[in-house]
Amino acid sequence: MTDSTALSPLDAFSGRMEPTRVSWLYQAGLAIVALAMILLPLIYLALIAAVGWAIWWHLVNDVVIFQHVEGRGVILALVAYLGPAVAGLIFVLFLIKPLFSRASQGPPPFQLSEKAEPLLFAFVEKICQHVGAPVPREIRLDTQVNASAGFRRGWVSFLGSDLVLVIGAPLVAGMSMRQLAGVLAHEFGHFAQGAGMRLSYIIRSVNAWFARVVYERDHWDERLEGWAQTDEWYLKIVFLLAKGGVWAGRKILWLLMSVGHAISCFMSRQMEFDADSYEAKLAGSSEFARTAERLRALGVAHGVAMNDAYQTFQSRELPDDLTALVAWREKVMPAHVRQKLEQSVSESKTAWNHTHPADSDRVKAALAIGAEGVFRLEEPAAGLFKDFNTTSRDLTRHYFQHELQVSLDKVRFRDAARMAQDRQAADESDRHLDAFYLNLFHFMRVTPLEPGRQGTWKEAHDAMLAHAKAYEAMLPAYHALLGKLTDQTAGADLIAAHYTLTTPAEFGLSGSTAAVAEAGLSQTRNQLRELAERMAPFETATTNRLRAALDDWRDRQGDDPGQHAQLERLLAAQRSLARITGEIMEASRASRSLELIFANSSGHQNGEKLYFHARTVAQRIETAFRECMTALENTAHPYLDGHPPVSGTLHVPEKADNEYARAVKLAQIGTEALIPLLVRIMGDLSGLALAAEKELAQDTARFQPPPAGVA
Repeated sequence: MTDSTALSPLDAFSGRMEPTRVSWLYQAGLAIVALAMILLPLIYLALIAAVGWAIWWHLVNDVVIFQHVEGRGVILALVAYLGPAVAGLIFVLFLIKPLFSRASQGPPPFQLSEKAEPLLFAFVEKICQHVGAPVPREIRLDTQVNASAGFRRGWVSFLGSDLVLVIGAPLVAGMSMRQLAGVLAHEFGHFAQGAGMRLSYIIRSVNAWFARVVYERDHWDERLEGWAQTDEWYLKIVFLLAKGGVWAGRKILWLLMSVGHAISCFMSRQMEFDADSYEAKLAGSSEFARTAERLRALGVAHGVAMNDAYQTFQSRELPDDLTALVAWREKVMPAHVRQKLEQSVSESKTAWNHTHPADSDRVKAALAIGAEGVFRLEEPAAGLFKDFNTTSRDLTRHYFQHELQVSLDKVRFRDAARMAQDRQAADESDRHLDAFYLNLFHFMRVTPLEPGRQGTWKEAHDAMLAHAKAYEAMLPAYHALLGKLTDQTAGADLIAAHYTLTTPAEFGLSGSTAAVAEAGLSQTRNQLRELAERMAPFETATTNRLRAALDDWRDRQGDDPGQHAQLERLLAAQRSLARITGEIMEASRASRSLELIFANSSGHQNGEKLYFHARTVAQRIETAFRECMTALENTAHPYLDGHPPVSGTLHVPEKADNEYARAVKLAQIGTEALIPLLVRIMGDLSGLALAAEKELAQDTARFQPPPAGVA
């Protein structure tokens, strides 16, 4: 609190909260669900025992297989006798190993200390007293738009009151104290009922365990895949049987997981209503809907801010305060997006398989309580911290280093406020691009803006408008042909890697031979060239219009060296980037081929030929990327401080898990760093052109002679 005369958050609590009464029917239902969830792992253990008994029965009773067998038939008998047993043992191993494998350890948490944040800890304790929940022994901060309370050490803390509270920093940055207090009251509401708290923990733990068993893969899965590739037919039979058993076992576990999810959904929703009642009683029923809308808005802003960070990461830059970027994105959220969010809250519906009720139902239930709330202080929640901005910056570095595994010495941290300004300029650039190109811009149709132009600005402008309708009609066909070229390239590469395409039509091909693939690619390239010739009139007019307007803009700047230098940097970067869009897309197509080659490798019969062609595809990417780097090594970055060469700002992987992973990342640099940079430049050039055209239009109107007959 910056104002010493302001009311302390600890003194803003008034009155007392009545605990939410939980009916015996609710408690009984919770116990029944927990019992059912315990039965599911017992069914899992029974499955293991049944398979083990089947193996033993087979080994004891099917020895008769060897009777009257001689010669080469002995080998077949051995396969028939030992094959199911070995496959069954592998199956049992895969069923047993999840019982002993531990969940992977997550990154170290960002823990707050009571000494550093006494007000926050006292505030949380005050909420717990009103809710009637245990006070957490530990408070952590993370970057999510969420808050959670749970057992600090898992099952070790199950019988005690050893809780941990995790607060999402975006909630602190984007909410009032009243709203944050309500969210925390909701989380502690889950723990207000001791028995319910523990029963719900059992339910959630069993659900999470089944999900891990069904979806998690480890080195044993990779080994089984490798064993199944053997050339020895009798071993292949055994390992294929084992793979089939593991697949069937996981399907059974998926069924158990689905049953568990279905059983627990109803009670989970009831528990949410129960926790919501504590939020309504603490912060007030009227505040519940506003908090729900705030959570949704911050969630959308978080997604956009993460995308911003990802984009800047391609140029080795990251925001120094991710939370501040989220808060800014929420603040500048377009009105129509916010309106849709508000509408989504009111129109949301609860389905039978939802773990949480729809926001509309939750708001109705909260309003029905009619609580005024015992805490209604509207100060910013950041005031609960001594220095939230510094804490948030520390959290940002912790998040990038420990959760995203970013090497901090390989990136530059940029002031979040400046980055927000830059992202705002990028958004404005997008609007300029749409306005200048009449929403018909495509980065693959950009030509280098060389000096010189043909005709006047007015002639180019009129020609562009004259050809716009025809161009708009051709763009869908152009998009379709580009997609077809990507599909056919992937199909051709799969054929070259000695795959058999069972459905070549999915790849835009009429057959699954190399000759058919090459013919299809040749035809598509010819169609693209022919279409490009018909698209040229609009594009030529657009280029001439842009050149003319930029020349006029330059003339209007007089002798301003800064403006002239920035325009030249934009034009130089535009020319370099426009010349390499073909290489960028070639690398992108090859990247998709590479991903498909390895996505289907488990069923491949010849690993040597597969890897040989995979290296060829990876080399195509490396070659295209080298050409891009060569083109950009003397091109100044128009937006970064100091204007370093674009090639030196890219986040090029020094090493990867293998050459193929590196190749995929190189291709991503083109589509996720270089193409967005080209689009941004074209948008900014369009903005300058539009500004010049506005002046040109005013000049034309000012000096236009009056109509005949007007004095």
